[in-house]
Amino acid sequence: MNARFLSIKYSTAAVGFVGIALLTSCGAAKITDEQKAQISELRRQQASLGEKIKMRQSEIARLEGEIADRERAVAKCNEEKLALEQRLAKYPNAWPDYTEPAKDTTKTNTGKKK
Repeated sequence: MNARFLSIKYSTAAVGFVGIALLTSCGAAKITDEQKAQISELRRQQASLGEKIKMRQSEIARLEGEIADRERAVAKCNEEKLALEQRLAKYPNAWPDYTEPAKDTTKTNTGKKK
């Protein structure tokens, strides 16, 4: 009987401690109005920052497109410059398909008036 008495005594003590812990923790779990206001402010800031991030990402994409356009223009310009430098290196025969018109040697007029 002594063991049963000790078992009941320890069980009662354990239930008492658990009950006291539950009762004291219930008051700590409540959110105050100030905390609710702070949470709503933080959520508003989160939404605002999300919009700013989206705006910056679209701006980055636009700027990357503009940079790519300018890089293509620079590459085209460099190709044209290289082609002109190669033709200049071949000067005076830079345009081999061009034939200089023949000078007319049949003219008898020397330019003097009679």
